[in-house]
Amino acid sequence: MNDFNELRDRDMIIEELDAELMEWLSGTNLEHKQHEAMQLLTVSEDQWPHQAMISMGEVIAINPHQLRLALWPGTQTSMNMSKTGKATLIAVQGHRLLHIRIEVERLSEIKGAVHPRDRFEAQVLHVRVDHAPYAEITSGITFQLKDEFGAITRWKETIEELRK
Repeated sequence: MNDFNELRDRDMIIEELDAELMEWLSGTNLEHKQHEAMQLLTVSEDQWPHQAMISMGEVIAINPHQLRLALWPGTQTSMNMSKTGKATLIAVQGHRLLHIRIEVERLSEIKGAVHPRDRFEAQVLHVRVDHAPYAEITSGITFQLKDEFGAITRWKETIEELRK
């Protein structure tokens, strides 16, 4: 098989979050997901790609077509998403490299929020699943929390506010 065909054949497009992704992005079992992160890609005002990290405690799947995200207030990523209404989540889950293309809309601020965040509702346009027949993806971006209890507590509270 030539390289072009191999590249073409390795991608699959799905129109919605599947059951595995729904569970992974459910906002539950954060203690077990604490080392996992995703890239959140946006485009800046000067048309350059901008990459940020988003943890499992800052995103939740509402249904197979809808996510909610909580970003630190006033970040470049938040400003980019507010201006363009677009972003892409890049994640490794279950030996799959995922490109989740989303259209976003800013949600109103929650008065009295425990952890004030810029909140966004995201419509999943599609998910490109990238895999190579000759290799297995074994991990994505991982990290170690400095204050595990504090971070996971904050994540749980943030997820609860995203459910509202």
